[in-house]
Amino acid sequence: MRTFFSSTAASVAFLIPMLANAVGLQVIVNGQALVFVDVSQSAWFTTYVRDAAEAGIVNGYMDANGKFTGKFGPENDVTMAEALKIASESSGYDEHAYGAVVDSGVKHWSSAYVSVARAEHFEILNNPYRLDRPATRAEVASMVASAFRVTVPASPSGTTFKDVQFSVRYAASIEALERDGVVSGDTDMKGEVTGTFRPTSNINRAEVVKIAMGARAKYGQPGKDRTPIQPTSSNTVTYANGTFSPSVLSVPVGTMVTFHNGSMTPMWVASNPHPTHTDYPGFDSLKEIAPGQDYSFTFTKTGTWGYHNHLNRNEVGTISVQ
Repeated sequence: MRTFFSSTAASVAFLIPMLANAVGLQVIVNGQALVFVDVSQSAWFTTYVRDAAEAGIVNGYMDANGKFTGKFGPENDVTMAEALKIASESSGYDEHAYGAVVDSGVKHWSSAYVSVARAEHFEILNNPYRLDRPATRAEVASMVASAFRVTVPASPSGTTFKDVQFSVRYAASIEALERDGVVSGDTDMKGEVTGTFRPTSNINRAEVVKIAMGARAKYGQPGKDRTPIQPTSSNTVTYANGTFSPSVLSVPVGTMVTFHNGSMTPMWVASNPHPTHTDYPGFDSLKEIAPGQDYSFTFTKTGTWGYHNHLNRNEVGTISVQ
């Protein structure tokens, strides 16, 4: 009898963790108890998913009737729309307020988050994207850096990861997040760092939640108290990722052009040539323009006027005044 009970106790002890993992992760989403059946309680990402769910950042999949399916899909590729949502929610922006003020320009379930990205000049919007396609690891790094208003290097060093050279798109955002301990790159089967990031590879939902919650722990919620403002689409040049966009802007004489710093580093707009700025006297911000700030200048003379970032003479643009 002693052997029987001992064996049974041992079996029960063995089964308890298995049953717990089989049940999945229980979370409270919008006051409702929910179990993610595909998130075991012992997975490496469980804590991040629980924290994100209970903070209202993620809620898992819903069916056609809007009911929770009980699945989170941790290994599924994250889409661009999902990544925008997670980045915006985790950094504290009120997407409903932004959606009411800022025209997203899209008809999609994520339009309010696109409104956040537009108003806050997320770097990702400077390049082609489709909301329902899988996001790359570099694109998610850019979204997180923009959402959390991270100060990124003026130009990437290309030395942080072996596969993130200075020419890789969003390299500066990747390096900034690595600098702050938000991302650490790949590890091998032994858990040892490999020195790679795989910037162009897809990224799954569990990995994105880990990055977002890591960023929240590091930077707080910088979007929480920000007020949405409708961005001016015409006669505005945005500086981001070391480039001015559009690089050539044509305007009628007498037009005021606004140069918006959408990057995480200062800029200094000035007429060519460097460093005298004499081609168009007065067309010179005369100081550094901080991230998120603007410099405006009214062009009263016709002609083609080249300009540059005085802090990096290789970053250039042109205003054509007709």
